[in-house]
Amino acid sequence: MVVAVCCAVVVSCTVTVTAVLTAGGASAGARDATAAVATVSSTSTSTSATTPPAAALTVPATSPLTLLAQSPWVTPGQPFVVQIAPGPGSPPPSQLGVTVAVDACLSSVSGFDQSLTAPAAADASSAVSSTTAPLPLDGLPASGGGYELSMPVVVGSGTGSGPARGFTIGLTPAADQCGLFPSGVYPVHIQLVDTSTGRVLGGFTTHLIYVGAASGTQKLRFALVLPIRAPVVAATAPTTKALVNDPAGALAPLTSADLARLVGTVDALTRNAAVPVTLEISAQTLAGLQDSGHTSTISGLDALVARPAVHQLVAAPYVPVDAATLVGTGLGGELALQIARGSALAASELRSPVPAPEERGVWISADPVDTTTLAQLQADGYSQLVLPADTVVSAPTNGSAAEPFPVATGTGTPITAITSSTDLSQRFSTPADNPVLAAHQLVAELAQIYYEEPNDDAVRAMVAVPPTSWSDNPAFVNALLGALEANPIIDSVTLARLVGSFPAATPCRDGCRLVPASGTGGLPVSAVRTQRRRVQSFATAAPTARHLNGPLGDLVLAGESELLRPDQQAAVLHNTGLAVDAQVGQVTVAEGQSITLTSQQGTLPVDIVSSASYPVSATLTVTSDKLLFPDGTTGWTQSTTLLPGHGHTDVVYVKVRARTSGVFTVAVTLHAPVGGLLLSSGQIAVRSTATSIVGIVLSLGAVVVLAVWWIRTSRKRRADRRAEEAGTDRTPVDTPR
Repeated sequence: MVVAVCCAVVVSCTVTVTAVLTAGGASAGARDATAAVATVSSTSTSTSATTPPAAALTVPATSPLTLLAQSPWVTPGQPFVVQIAPGPGSPPPSQLGVTVAVDACLSSVSGFDQSLTAPAAADASSAVSSTTAPLPLDGLPASGGGYELSMPVVVGSGTGSGPARGFTIGLTPAADQCGLFPSGVYPVHIQLVDTSTGRVLGGFTTHLIYVGAASGTQKLRFALVLPIRAPVVAATAPTTKALVNDPAGALAPLTSADLARLVGTVDALTRNAAVPVTLEISAQTLAGLQDSGHTSTISGLDALVARPAVHQLVAAPYVPVDAATLVGTGLGGELALQIARGSALAASELRSPVPAPEERGVWISADPVDTTTLAQLQADGYSQLVLPADTVVSAPTNGSAAEPFPVATGTGTPITAITSSTDLSQRFSTPADNPVLAAHQLVAELAQIYYEEPNDDAVRAMVAVPPTSWSDNPAFVNALLGALEANPIIDSVTLARLVGSFPAATPCRDGCRLVPASGTGGLPVSAVRTQRRRVQSFATAAPTARHLNGPLGDLVLAGESELLRPDQQAAVLHNTGLAVDAQVGQVTVAEGQSITLTSQQGTLPVDIVSSASYPVSATLTVTSDKLLFPDGTTGWTQSTTLLPGHGHTDVVYVKVRARTSGVFTVAVTLHAPVGGLLLSSGQIAVRSTATSIVGIVLSLGAVVVLAVWWIRTSRKRRADRRAEEAGTDRTPVDTPR
């Protein structure tokens, strides 16, 4: 079978390759999972198939030796083909050679794990087949930086190496190997050697999957969960003007690298559309694709989810979140908002039915959960659950394969769960610089799990969920899906079909105890509560501004994304506050007003200026200890609605009664009708020249008191003068002696 592979160069560190690859003869429709998919023709004794050409994907060549493509499996009479590329800075091809060593087929999954951790050494002493000397790299077919090595596979001896003959893989029996020899999984160690010095420059371990299965084989059922998501961080110093027009400006747009990964991943899904996949699509990411003009990518996703029998779309939150953290910190309401908003927006963008709140299906978690969280998820409409295997104690299995089991939620109705493989999860990103190799290692582990109990009468199943830290990788996805299509021992299915394959959930031996979640993950809980309260309060002030209320609420949800570090979450929530402030800042109580009251009773005009393009409902509060308001208190509150318009001024008139004359200030505040969000505040200077009755009475009283005092004082003084004068007239006369 000849496969022409052509990869377009769209980013740095990419290569273009052309390969001749072979796959299983019994499955002529199977093709290699390469960095690209192109024309495929295959001829066996009974069948042939052709795969139409497709657009190319880029493959990074950053490691010393990169796998660009390989045969996903080999059937009798077919060669094992790999396509490799030396990394940047390697010596010239004329100075390079390739060594190959094939170990005996593996007998266990633990043995498979060991084959990956062992050095990728082409050691003839432990191999069942190996090169006797490095194969000159420039003697291999080359195209655009890639080199193809086609190795015939024979059962028994017959190995050989050399520039003229290449290398033939001989599969021979060995102790402690697979029980279905020659069918099985064989580690293949490939190394790049500097032939001038004999120094090994790099290498990797891939696997040859030799398949002799009959057409009626009971395959291993495999559900692949593929998220379509990208992290979105806070914008750097967004301007108030920008936030007034579009609150989404609080976030940075998707980077060009993230967009390229998303577009490439959807392209890979489209070209491998026959392979069932369970899609978990972030509504925030869909919005980012829409805003960046990638409508064709959204159309591609739309076409995929239009075939629910092949591509299952799960009801996902607005952004990926740790459900247990939200519930455990008292933010269960945020989890409900995440689910409702995510489901509605994804359905809107993809023109797919919005799942009813009670029929949201399966919740997929890469984090531990507890019974309280399960009860919340069940209340939010989820009836099934996927959990990492290492977060459940004593989950039922059939060998290494998983089985559905019931988990108590504390509400009386258990929820059906199944575990995802921790090992398979690690394969998504390891090795990080060799994505095609990582994809084939994942498929090889699935094959090893199949050969653990091949053609079992009972259904055996596996689920793979990438870790939260994984970013969509087109080369990985394309290689993985290509290796799964028409696979003779692995049956790709959706999660719904996988769970439905089992007649009932299997009770756990030890109660299926959940490993409890610990900590908050650094989520800025207080900031989430504060900004949610402010956003909801603003919505009561501007109920008709739906084009703003939705995006403002989405900013709070974005700040809860577990794709972000705690400091990045805090930055998003800070910018959320700025976005609310930008809207609030369009309403101001006019400052610098000076009002004169010339009588005891009067009307106080309060000027409020609004630049908002929407009506604003508010609660006006006026307070002063020098004034009395209509209800006889020193404070007055009333509702008001501000009309939209650029710089429109509304005047609210408040009746007052001056308690005294003089100059004083009146405090004015404007709040949202609910939630207490302060829209604006200010002061009005009031000068009162009126004299009150009380003042007059007090003044008259003072005059009377003063008059009485003056009269009494005058009378006393006159009496004192008369007494003094009378004493002077009675002076004694001298008498003679």
